[in-house]
Amino acid sequence: MNPKERFLNAMLREPVDYTPAVSVTQLGMVEAMESLDAKWPEAHTDPQKMATLGASLWELIGIGSIRIPFCLTVQAEALGSKVRLGTINIQPQITEPLITSADQLKIPEDFLERGRIPVVLEVIKILKKKYGDKLPILVGYEGPMTLAGHLVSTEKFLVWLIRNRDEVKEILERATEANILYTEALFKAGADVVVPCDPNASPDLIPPPDFKEFMVPCFRHLTSSVKGYFVLHICGKTKKIIKDMAETGVHALSIEDKVDIREAKEDAGDKVSIIGNVSTSKTIFMGKPEEVKEESKKALEAGVDLLAPSCGIPPISPLNNIKAMVDAVKEYYNLPS
Repeated sequence: MNPKERFLNAMLREPVDYTPAVSVTQLGMVEAMESLDAKWPEAHTDPQKMATLGASLWELIGIGSIRIPFCLTVQAEALGSKVRLGTINIQPQITEPLITSADQLKIPEDFLERGRIPVVLEVIKILKKKYGDKLPILVGYEGPMTLAGHLVSTEKFLVWLIRNRDEVKEILERATEANILYTEALFKAGADVVVPCDPNASPDLIPPPDFKEFMVPCFRHLTSSVKGYFVLHICGKTKKIIKDMAETGVHALSIEDKVDIREAKEDAGDKVSIIGNVSTSKTIFMGKPEEVKEESKKALEAGVDLLAPSCGIPPISPLNNIKAMVDAVKEYYNLPS
């Protein structure tokens, strides 16, 4: 099997020759940027540099996926938010709220032509031409609640959850519509899998009943409106919402190391596959390759469907620690080096 076939089969819980090491979250690493001359912040706006960095972990160490872009600000910027692009080791950030009420959020008619959206669409075409059917092309973006938080500020949005739930519902509906428009364009450009990332929807920030009430309908609307493959990533201790995440119509769930893989698979049942969950904040960032290997093999033993970093990789993480995931798969399955 080639990497794309292996990724898609594993995601769909179909037979594979072995469980691959991939990344469905942010994979821009400083070592890779410097090695391939595709550095932040230029790689956020330059199509060729973004394409090079998106495929960097495949080219350098054999991670079996391509993943772009490298932040969760693209849609907010296209809607009108101001963004600071950061530095070689700091991701882009929203600098100030765009709106103060849900009725102020308007999706421009030229939404898909604004900000960095045209860059992302061009990058997909570049990657498709170079890698074709060999590698899966994944595109991540901010899910509805995180997008809403970026537009009004996360703090204000969390207050709305307590005091003005009608406002919450309205802005989430509009954020979901932006997600749908963007997702349609991504698949049309040639993306294989889209990865809505919604850290603001984590139980670490909102109560699980609120996830079920507000977010499950949003994600169902998204996945039923656009035909294609979806991986849902939500940060934190998602054990309490795994069952609800599995009801959103996505094909796979990306989980952090704070969630037990066996428990996640039991809670999700046969609805989705499970991706993860080698710790990015501890093992990959601060650990040694042997520790990464040990954690990777534990995930494989637990039955993870796709081995991956648990969240976005800190950009100054050692490249050898990511390579250790690839090496762990080879050792676990006794594959040739």
